[in-house]
Amino acid sequence: MSLPLSHVEKSPAAGIKGWPSWAGYAALMWSVLYGALHLYWLFGGEGYPFKYNEQAGLFSAIVTYLPAKAGGIVFVILCMLGANISLVMRYPDRFSLPRWLILAYAWGFAAGLIIFVPDISLIMVMAYAFLLKFDFNWLMFNQIVCILGALLWGFAVLGYQRWARGACVYCGREARSEPFVLVKWSRAITWIAAAAPLPYAISRFVWAFDPKIIHEFLQENPSAQVTALVFGIICVIGGMLTLGLNQKWGEVFPAWFPFIGGKRVPILLAVIPASMVAIAVTAAGFVFTFAFTVVKLGYLHVDNIIFNQINTAVGPMLLWIPWGVALGLAAIAYYYRRRGQCGHCGRK
Repeated sequence: MSLPLSHVEKSPAAGIKGWPSWAGYAALMWSVLYGALHLYWLFGGEGYPFKYNEQAGLFSAIVTYLPAKAGGIVFVILCMLGANISLVMRYPDRFSLPRWLILAYAWGFAAGLIIFVPDISLIMVMAYAFLLKFDFNWLMFNQIVCILGALLWGFAVLGYQRWARGACVYCGREARSEPFVLVKWSRAITWIAAAAPLPYAISRFVWAFDPKIIHEFLQENPSAQVTALVFGIICVIGGMLTLGLNQKWGEVFPAWFPFIGGKRVPILLAVIPASMVAIAVTAAGFVFTFAFTVVKLGYLHVDNIIFNQINTAVGPMLLWIPWGVALGLAAIAYYYRRRGQCGHCGRK
């Protein structure tokens, strides 16, 4: 049978909370529209977004290393397959495919859109916003569109996966459910997420206060010292805030907070920002790791101050993948720990 919709339509909680009823359709529409867009670019249309970014250099998105024609063909095929897979997930009684194949493709497609499409732009925009510097362009907008597609695919396959194992499609609970595994490990995961950015912060503080290093960077960027300090401070504060995902003050505002002290922290107020940072950090982490590996293995020689000091400049970013993954898992664990009784199946 297809995914149950009747209780969604009758429920006053329909809408965002009724996501299993529309996530599959949204993933289907995204695949069709984005596939059509790549078909347009494949036939010579303007605006192809996956060109090598000279300004970002080696920190460009991994997908940009594909020739434009090859990239267009790959995305058209992936989106066409995705559209068909989304129909199978939505109507499993009408179409038949092995469940393992559906789950592998859907989760793989969602992960690929986050890993291979974004470059370092999104995390840089978040960081430079604290310096009141903003830069937004079509390439970044396309990256956000792809991340949105990844989220839609993630929600669609999550609903399908829950349906396939006979659980509530809204909360994932079964008749006899054990506590979600991430909740058991949430303390360790949260501490990893909080500690992972500290090596990067320390390296930026060293840059800011080491006269020899900062002198070299100041020649290329007059505000390098301030930038290094601010980025280091952001990471330290971010690590401290991350601990709130597993602390009492992350669930209830401290009493000294004006106006809201003692009130419960809205779940999404913690989950959404943490998830946004987790996605941006993870995506950038893959780019930095790729760049570090290519240079260290001698496949590319770059005459640039960053790469002349690659161990201290890029080395700390090798922890960005575990940082982003741990932060994302910590946010999920926080949500599952606080979500309460399901408004649809009534299970706790």
